[in-house]
Amino acid sequence: MVDEFDIVVEQLVTAKSPVSVKAAAGCGKTEAIVRAVALSTGKQLVLTHTNAGVAALRSRFRKHHVPVSQYQVDTIASWLLKYASAYPSMSNLAVAKPQGNDWGEVYPAAQKLFSYAFLENVLMASYDGVYIDEYQDCTQLQHAIALRLCNFLPVRVLGDPLQGIFDFCDPIVDWQTDVLPTFNPTPDLTQPYRWQNSNPELGKQLGDIRTKLLNHEPVDINLYPEINWQPWSENSEIEVCKYVKAHKRGTIAGIHYWPDDAHRTAKGLNGLYQSIEEMDCKELMTTVRRIDEWLLQENFTAIISGIKNLTMKACAERSIFSDKEYLKKEFEQLQNGDLSIVPKIIDSITNDIGKKVYRKELLNEMKNTFQEFSTEKYSSIYEAAFAARYRTRVNGRKPENRIISRTLLIKGLEFNHAIVLNADKLQNQKNFYVAITRGSESLTILSSSPLLNLDK
Repeated sequence: MVDEFDIVVEQLVTAKSPVSVKAAAGCGKTEAIVRAVALSTGKQLVLTHTNAGVAALRSRFRKHHVPVSQYQVDTIASWLLKYASAYPSMSNLAVAKPQGNDWGEVYPAAQKLFSYAFLENVLMASYDGVYIDEYQDCTQLQHAIALRLCNFLPVRVLGDPLQGIFDFCDPIVDWQTDVLPTFNPTPDLTQPYRWQNSNPELGKQLGDIRTKLLNHEPVDINLYPEINWQPWSENSEIEVCKYVKAHKRGTIAGIHYWPDDAHRTAKGLNGLYQSIEEMDCKELMTTVRRIDEWLLQENFTAIISGIKNLTMKACAERSIFSDKEYLKKEFEQLQNGDLSIVPKIIDSITNDIGKKVYRKELLNEMKNTFQEFSTEKYSSIYEAAFAARYRTRVNGRKPENRIISRTLLIKGLEFNHAIVLNADKLQNQKNFYVAITRGSESLTILSSSPLLNLDK
């Protein structure tokens, strides 16, 4: 008997016109993309929204031994930037190295470029089809570009309206009114594969919660015995994370909504968990901009202070800097203008503090920045930092077994165990659903009450 998954994969492979797939969390969306690409002819472009999603897709392609010649995986933003920056006079792209709000300029620039007929030939020569994952998070501008692609390539979009959490900036697509009129629907993917071998009862209970959320009903955690509820406090966040680390095997994600909360909890855990940086890495980029200014002024005392301050933000243990002899020779070398010593300083700090570092990614990116700058290929440290961070965008983060992160940064990822660290702060049903569906084996929820009334 052919099941829904095989039907969906076949329709994705054979699609000549736009098609859409709606899939609940953990129900095989990524697997469907990988299987379909493996069976397709020619090179397929696979786009998603986050670098975490890119890493997850690449990992799955490798797992299934799909030749790299058959696919290109990228974020929508990075892929569009490549084209818009390649033809700046046609796209009118103002910022070639966007940060923060600058990324909003990439989409109208790409839309302008895609209006030129020659680009159809370029894209048709490069790809035989397009897959866009997490389509529920596409903005109206991104949707307009996807519609443009539909004119000359088969485009398949996959997503889940209940996971549309990127709606804090531009309006995102409405599945009913924007997607379905153009993209012919396949059968929905509803089988909870993520939990079937590890905790099928948890998968079933999460399916019931999904139904309640779609109907905008309250959720009483006490009705679900596979979910461990704990009353929230800052102390309980720490204790629960320690308990899960001590008693559970595998990967663990502690989940917050706000970045400051994530860093606070990770700091309180003294490096037992790593706090993940936003891809823009704003604290690093802000610091290196200042260092560039100080470098022009030859103010190396300020540069030393800036490096120390950024380092201290990554470490739960800061007392080492109270010792005036600590790294004295290295800081004297830096005081004399030798920036090449910075990576050694960072390595020394990391080794000395050891497990007290809770933002390794921040320190590693600062180290990579100064290593890049020492190649003398960049006119500023900011440019070197952008290049270092762009490499991380392309190659993905080094996976950590235990992290404290945010729904925006881990959507699409899977862990063995998930801990929702403060459900009251998750803003709405969509962020809550993303958070509770990350763990394949166990789920713990902290909140003020087990009865949750979530906003739409």
